[in-house]
Amino acid sequence: MSIAVAVLADDPITEEGAIVRLNSYDEISARSLDSCHTDSAFDVLLVLANEVTGSMLTRVARVRRESGGGGRGVPVVLVANEFPEHSMLRAISLGLVNLLYRKESSFNAIARAVVSAARGCTKPGGDGVQQRLIGQIRAIRETALIPHGLNVAGLGAREVNVLRLLADGLSTKEVAGRIGCSERTIKSVIHQLVARHNLKNRTHAVAFALRTGVL
Repeated sequence: MSIAVAVLADDPITEEGAIVRLNSYDEISARSLDSCHTDSAFDVLLVLANEVTGSMLTRVARVRRESGGGGRGVPVVLVANEFPEHSMLRAISLGLVNLLYRKESSFNAIARAVVSAARGCTKPGGDGVQQRLIGQIRAIRETALIPHGLNVAGLGAREVNVLRLLADGLSTKEVAGRIGCSERTIKSVIHQLVARHNLKNRTHAVAFALRTGVL
């Protein structure tokens, strides 16, 4: 059975070219992410970009959140020239398992990375140090953060929920009503996370959550 690969690129020419080239490999069946219906499964998500931007990762997050089995838990292979630190952390939280530099990669290398990701192996492809870093961060996330209800930003589930509602434009009073607690409790939650992460205010806290990929 061939490996189903959903391709997401920051321009249509790159996306179409990658799909055609990847489909020349017997073990791979590639198609555009846009053509993958929410109820259709794919084995690997391949992201091709010059720079990993917040908007692209937000799209990946939305796919994983909305896909009824089509995107949840799917490993991500990322090919790009620039990897901002905050984007790296967010990508790992979204399932990044293999990272390759676009300028130094061939389609043979990408195909190997895709196959390795589908088989649960992340050794081939990318810089060895970076691959080890990804593995270490994923291990910390899975063994130390997730069991305690935390994420790469060190935020708890309730803190994330509060920040998400604040990011949607709700006031602390409205957030309290939505969650079902007092406004004083919401202000306390905000105060504690702002102090813990040396942030300036709630706006800075929302920005911090966005940068680290929590929202």
